[in-house]
Amino acid sequence: MAFSFPVSLEVAGRRCVVFGAGPVAQSRAAALLDAGAVVTVIARPHEDGDLAGAFLAVAATGDAAETARVFAEAERERVLLNAVDDPARCHFAVPAVLRRGDLVVAVSTGGRAPGYAGRLRDELARAVGAEHGTLLDLVASLREELPAEWAANWRRALDHDLLGLVRAGRAGDAHALLRAALLADEHQDEYREAVA
Repeated sequence: MAFSFPVSLEVAGRRCVVFGAGPVAQSRAAALLDAGAVVTVIARPHEDGDLAGAFLAVAATGDAAETARVFAEAERERVLLNAVDDPARCHFAVPAVLRRGDLVVAVSTGGRAPGYAGRLRDELARAVGAEHGTLLDLVASLREELPAEWAANWRRALDHDLLGLVRAGRAGDAHALLRAALLADEHQDEYREAVA
């Protein structure tokens, strides 16, 4: 299995290099910029030193010999490389991504069938609406507010139909129910009132 360890990377403020000038290179450069990376786009042939100080690179040149040169430097410089349509010269695969606020759902086939990953992402998009991002914000706010010892109650708290409340425009009620469920052991009356 290729690329068997899924991970999300922080690229904000890091130098990332994109080789190529076509639509795929433009798309990858835009995604990196959106993530806060310091992006250098190289639309000319690769030269040694292009990856100096880089954290991550994308080769979207459409030229196998060019990609091989970029890969050789990436290996020497220990720069993570994604070579579009060339899995043998990749250190990572770029997944199909669905975003709902800070919720990120990534679908990867390990570079084997990117079209299928995109199709599955589109199917998930129909099931995972904006309310999931809103619920994430509610959960995150309570996670910051409440002491860590209440972590054991998260599963029970998330078993309630919080998404249904958010979908119905009742985010405040969802917040109250979530908070009450987390505190249920100590605040039984508040919890019973919230779930009623």
